[in-house]
Amino acid sequence: MSRTDLRLDLPTGSWLGDVSRSVPPATLRVAETIAVGVDSSATGGNTRQTADDDPEAIATVLVAGTERDRAEDALRDHDAVERATTVERRGEVRTLRVAGRAPVYLPAARAVGLPIESTVEVVDGRATVTVVGDRDRIEAFGRRLTGDGVTVGVAATDAGDPDRTLTEAQRELVFEAVRAGYYDTPRRCTLTELAEANEIAKSTCSETLHRAEGRVMRRFVDGEGAFASGADVGDAVTAETAPPEEPPLDEGEFDIDDADELDASDREEPVRSAATEP
Repeated sequence: MSRTDLRLDLPTGSWLGDVSRSVPPATLRVAETIAVGVDSSATGGNTRQTADDDPEAIATVLVAGTERDRAEDALRDHDAVERATTVERRGEVRTLRVAGRAPVYLPAARAVGLPIESTVEVVDGRATVTVVGDRDRIEAFGRRLTGDGVTVGVAATDAGDPDRTLTEAQRELVFEAVRAGYYDTPRRCTLTELAEANEIAKSTCSETLHRAEGRVMRRFVDGEGAFASGADVGDAVTAETAPPEEPPLDEGEFDIDDADELDASDREEPVRSAATEP
């Protein structure tokens, strides 16, 4: 099992892709998606129907960044959206309940039995999706997405490499935080000071650290990588030296080993902050 961050360039016609491309300063985060059959009675009779063969879903979408009003209007006006209702406005974040065509990654993940972790973030047409599963399922997921017109790339994977537990952005910020004394007791550096030193928003700094801490803690609890016990390490070595059972991929097929580094533009920008000031 591995945890893999995928970058998906969403195709034209995807409401997440189209809206985020039309309003680049906005960040869309899909916190929850439920596949359902939405009929007109559930939406007050005032809905637009999606294509008959497209699965429908209700998604909780958080809109952050600037030009949030434009992003809300674009969501409501998109042909693939039946209904978009604002359920909360708190600070610089709007929470909407969106009913319409399921995001392209959802039916593909369900088809191969691959769970999607945490929040899916979409900026300027590119979604960051974290999946957990074995190599075969992740590659099958990638092939299905490619067939649906999605360009798939690997941002990070922790499979067999403890150093890949964190993304580049997370690793760099964690090292800076340790050097600055953010994790000392008492702290020698506040969250605000750390954010200013790295020229990022305080909320971005908080969420990036929170995600990094979550990844490390999950790896610790799972007993993987650098945190594995002696018995676990021995089992891992045995597994690595065993003859490979998987046939090589055909040329052109999606391969999670073709991982490229995160671009600076892929630095995570959060909605909620978990790390706090002392």
